[in-house]
Amino acid sequence: MTGETPARAVPFDLAVVGTGILGAMVAYRAMLRHPGWRILAVDRQRAGAGATGMSAGFDVPTGRCERQRSMAARSTAFYAELAGRRPASGRRAVDVFWLVSAGGRQALADTLHGSPPEEVDAARAKELAAVFPGLTPGPESVLLATGPGSRAVPAKVARDLLREVRDTPGNAVRDGWHVRAVEPADDGLALLASDGTGVTARRVVVATGPWAVDGPYGDRALAHGLRTKKVVAFHVQSPPPAGAPALVFEDEDAFLLPQPEHGRWLLSITSQEWDVPATRADRLVATAEDRDIARAVLDRHVPGFGAGLAGGQVHCDSYPPDGLPLVTRADDTGRAVLAFGGAGAGYRLAPAVAEDALNLFEPEGPDTA
Repeated sequence: MTGETPARAVPFDLAVVGTGILGAMVAYRAMLRHPGWRILAVDRQRAGAGATGMSAGFDVPTGRCERQRSMAARSTAFYAELAGRRPASGRRAVDVFWLVSAGGRQALADTLHGSPPEEVDAARAKELAAVFPGLTPGPESVLLATGPGSRAVPAKVARDLLREVRDTPGNAVRDGWHVRAVEPADDGLALLASDGTGVTARRVVVATGPWAVDGPYGDRALAHGLRTKKVVAFHVQSPPPAGAPALVFEDEDAFLLPQPEHGRWLLSITSQEWDVPATRADRLVATAEDRDIARAVLDRHVPGFGAGLAGGQVHCDSYPPDGLPLVTRADDTGRAVLAFGGAGAGYRLAPAVAEDALNLFEPEGPDTA
């Protein structure tokens, strides 16, 4: 950064504030859609850090409403196309099983995009019990199978996408450049950084995840009811066997995801600790209450894993009131768009969020991988 003032800077066609998976996907899809655009992607920290760096990277096309199901299906299709063209993407298929109360079977089916779940037969249930020690569905629960999902490392995906953006002439990716405000300028919008420097862009997408309320247009984020919530996952120190599936505990909003490259499982649970600022590292820690929730899930369903519960990862994410991503214009100029509110599903829905954000600039513009 050379210290140009906004008035003298050559304007970018698009500036993306935030280089987590949402921001990276916006920049990448904009590059595909508009090869002639000059694109800038910036972040206050390193690309792919923050919530993206802690994300489980579990992708299964489900949603609580038609909009979310459609977004999940579009995103899954885009990730599959990316993996087909980029074999080194790290995306791995994983079979998915669901433990749900008998009365919740139809509710689960209603959330799925694609084929309905099928009940697991006794022989397959016995095989799963060998993978998940102590797994025995009770008389009021049922074990179901759906189509395969996938797992990936979202931080790697974000960095790989941004590398392609950066390596395209005219584009730039900047780490450690904290945008404190976005203001009107002659050439569009001025991005003003905390170090006193700035650039201009004709269009801006703000995708700052859990920092949404503390950054540019933070007042708009608050007006939309955006809040932050802690996201917690524990590690289960037990090596998954080859081809191990994921197991979703639907009623507890939790899941076990194999991470054989680390010799462990990831147990994601649902925290109810709200309004945890992304800037408060002292609050982004697993508590005794979090561990009690995790231990209760294992004791209830996979008691053989309880002894291996050790370590984990904690971050926070932004949540709109309806739990769906917030993709909206920031003001009446049409030059700035807000895209955040991953609600713990930022990686899973990122391609659709990016597409919807760019459509607000020009709805007719198609893009492909």
